[in-house]
Amino acid sequence: MAQRRSLIALGAGIAAAALALTACTPGTSDAGPGGDPSGKGVLKIASIPNYQSSLPQIVEAFEKEHPDIDVQLEFVDVAALHTQLRTQLAAGTAPDIFTTYPGNGTPTAMENLVPGGFLADMSDLGFSARIPKAMDQTTSMDGKRYVLPLSLGAIGGIYNETALAEVGLTAPTTWTEVLKFCSDAKAKGKVAYAYGAQTAWNNQLFAFPLSATLVYGKGSTFTADQAEGSATFADSAWTEVWKKVVEMQKAGCWQPEPLGTSYEVATGLVAKGDALAISSVTSTFAALAAAAPKGTTFAFHALPATDDPDETYISAGGSGGYSINAKAKNPVAAKLFMEYLGSDAVMAEVARLQNALPAIDSDAFETPASLKEIMPFVESGRIHPFDDQLWPNAKVATVLMEQAQLLVGGQSSVDQVLKEMDAAYSG
Repeated sequence: MAQRRSLIALGAGIAAAALALTACTPGTSDAGPGGDPSGKGVLKIASIPNYQSSLPQIVEAFEKEHPDIDVQLEFVDVAALHTQLRTQLAAGTAPDIFTTYPGNGTPTAMENLVPGGFLADMSDLGFSARIPKAMDQTTSMDGKRYVLPLSLGAIGGIYNETALAEVGLTAPTTWTEVLKFCSDAKAKGKVAYAYGAQTAWNNQLFAFPLSATLVYGKGSTFTADQAEGSATFADSAWTEVWKKVVEMQKAGCWQPEPLGTSYEVATGLVAKGDALAISSVTSTFAALAAAAPKGTTFAFHALPATDDPDETYISAGGSGGYSINAKAKNPVAAKLFMEYLGSDAVMAEVARLQNALPAIDSDAFETPASLKEIMPFVESGRIHPFDDQLWPNAKVATVLMEQAQLLVGGQSSVDQVLKEMDAAYSG
């Protein structure tokens, strides 16, 4: 692997999975122009940084089982990947495997790439039939599978449990408690929620969990109504979503100058205990653990939007998605790696290393205490996919993030945010 890192050895379960997959090498018809029918040679993979704590280890184990395949793994910032990957796909120079997003809503989401013929059909790979039916809508199109999600991600509060215990506070379960938590944290000399607003994608991380309850909660028909043209962001509970974001700002829930704070700095504040929590995706656990003092514990708790805990929904769905380039230079190796990645043992190991839940149920995985609160929401159906996965284009999420930054900076208003989101949705 290019740029070797210090890697831990994976368990015997993964080795066994790899050996089983060795016999599944695709036929010679999969070899691309100039490609070796055995998959021998270079395999290029581009991933977002969220998976730096797991993919290098997985690649190391894969290469041990396939010594003739040289995996070149590159990590690219989310925003940069959107631009870089689209350019590479158009030029025919994209990696063999790369991060994609389920559904719609981002430039590298499935529904934006499939029409251009950029993604390979993975329906014939073993993991496809094991992906939960609930994820079909965001990982398949026209009956063909294009995305393998690695994790069942959720967005909500990730709390430094060690720091909470030190100051005698607990995670809130109602909206009133959220605001009190913010004032109590400040009284203890702490930040309640670190907010890395400088990093564009972080500006979804309060809106999405709040909208899961307020907009898309029990009995909601908003998504269908909006698609039919009978509902808009401006005339819906999205107004309450943004009002609550503003309310959190006025309540001093964040550190000073969130617009000058990056994701890395925000996670550092929580890891060190200067901030008690962060509203983020569950893949952030890995970054927190890496930067925290030994023995620090973290846990996910839903971010409530009302004063009735039974009304709370969480924003959750497939994340860490990967796809095969339809014009991969080494399609045989790409399929071998994706089969390996989607195996029971490897899915469990990725989830363990990421402190996440596997997107595909795995007998090899035991839910850690830090994520146990997610399971009752999943089991009771009180989850809503990440909002942008069901929006009709990537512009809506981009506008949401831009307007959220302006709102926090006092350069926009709730009405303006909603107006711009509606224009993006219809455009």
